[in-house]
Amino acid sequence: MKVKKVFNNNILLAEDEQMLETVLMGKGIGFAMKPGDTPDESKIDKIFKLDSKGLQNQFVKLVDDIPVNQLELTRRIIDFAEQDLNTQFDYSIFIGLADHINFAVKRAKENDSLNNALLWEIKKFYKKEFDTALKCLDIIEYYEGIRMSEDEASFIAMHFVNGQQSGEGVRSTVAATNVIQDILNIIKFHYKIDLDEESINYSRFITHIRFFLQRAHQPSDSEDDYLYEQIKTKYPDTYECVLRVKKYLDNKLAIDLSNEEMLYFMLHIRRLTDRVKNQTK
Repeated sequence: MKVKKVFNNNILLAEDEQMLETVLMGKGIGFAMKPGDTPDESKIDKIFKLDSKGLQNQFVKLVDDIPVNQLELTRRIIDFAEQDLNTQFDYSIFIGLADHINFAVKRAKENDSLNNALLWEIKKFYKKEFDTALKCLDIIEYYEGIRMSEDEASFIAMHFVNGQQSGEGVRSTVAATNVIQDILNIIKFHYKIDLDEESINYSRFITHIRFFLQRAHQPSDSEDDYLYEQIKTKYPDTYECVLRVKKYLDNKLAIDLSNEEMLYFMLHIRRLTDRVKNQTK
C-alpha cells in the first residue's frame, strides 16, 4: 500500500495492490508522510475503501469542506457506534454522517433546530440505534461544546440504520423500490385517487415502508391490539385497504403483517389519503 495524498496528520489517501483507493485514519498516520511512502500500518485505526469514482470525489470534497476536527469526531462516533451496536458499517457511512454532523453543528451554534418528522418511528422501531445515537450526543457535546436534541439523535440513528444495510432482507434497493411502488398502486386502486407525492405524509409513508422492509422478518416486541381494534372499527375502508397490502406482502415476500404493523399502515394510509379525498370533494 502506498500513500497517494496526505490530508492532515491523521487522515491520508492510499492506493492498495489492486490500485483501489483507500482512506486511512489514525493518530499521526499522516505525519511526515508524502506520496509514494508506505503508511505505518500500526497507526491505522480505520479504513474506508473508496470503490467507486463517485465515492472518491465525494470524499475529496468532504475533506476540503469540513473541518478536520469534525472528521475526527465522525470517526470517533463511528468507532463508538460499531462497538455499542456490535456491528460494522458500510464504508459509505462516513461521508454521509460527516456531512450531516457538519451541518448539525452549524445549525446548533446558530440555535437553528431541525425537527425530524420520523422521530417517534425511529425511537419505536430502531431503539438500539437511537439509544446509541443519544450516547453519541455526549461525544459531540464533549468535542463541540453544544448539546443537541433528540431530533438530531434520530437523524444520526438513521445513518446507523442505513450503514448496516448490506443487501439483507429485501435484497436490493431496486427490489425495495418495486415493493413500495406496488403498495402505492394498491392504495391508488383501492381509493381510486392520485396521491400527492410532494406531501410530508407521502414522504413519511415511503420512509415507514423502507424501515418496515428492513426489519420485516424481525420479531415484534409488542402488540397494541386495543388501538388496532379501535382504528379497524373506526376506519373500515382503510382496514380493507391494508388487508390488500397484507395479502400482497404475504404472496410477494412471505411477510405476515402483524396487527401492530397493520395499525401503523392504517394510520399512515389514513393520513395519506384523507387530504387528497378532501381536495377532490
